[in-house]
Amino acid sequence: MTNGIRMRLISGAAAVCAAGALVLTASPAQATSASTSVGLPGGNKVSVNAWHCGFYVSACDWKASIKMSGTNPRKAKWIQNRAELQAHGISVSLTISKNPEATLTMKSRSLGEVRWKNTNANISDTYGQMRPGGATTYVSTRSCGSAQVTSAIKVSEKCAYAGAA
Repeated sequence: MTNGIRMRLISGAAAVCAAGALVLTASPAQATSASTSVGLPGGNKVSVNAWHCGFYVSACDWKASIKMSGTNPRKAKWIQNRAELQAHGISVSLTISKNPEATLTMKSRSLGEVRWKNTNANISDTYGQMRPGGATTYVSTRSCGSAQVTSAIKVSEKCAYAGAA
């Protein structure tokens, strides 16, 4: 009888460990994201997207983009993404990595801006990793995009915010 109880306890512990592994594995899929879009003359559409991890221990992946879809025209003269990455809390700091094409400007210890302007293209996307420090309670990603589609069609900056309200 003691062996039967021990086997059930071991089986129960294995199930709890497996469930914990499942939760940790599933967490990154629960990302924080936001999107906004606007229609353009000629039938094209521009979408601005912001995304970052929903769970992190020491680092959090992030992505921001502006994308033009449609065929009238297929590519914009230029299209630009500007991402604001921020750590929120008391006495916080932030380290940011980014894709090589983009420029990074730290506005403060807890706020960085990553910018990339792409020419003769339909997308400008930036990505990297945030490493918050201090007493960070949460991080946020604000993605803003603008474009000069044709000489007559210009998209003023539109933004999407992913983070706590």
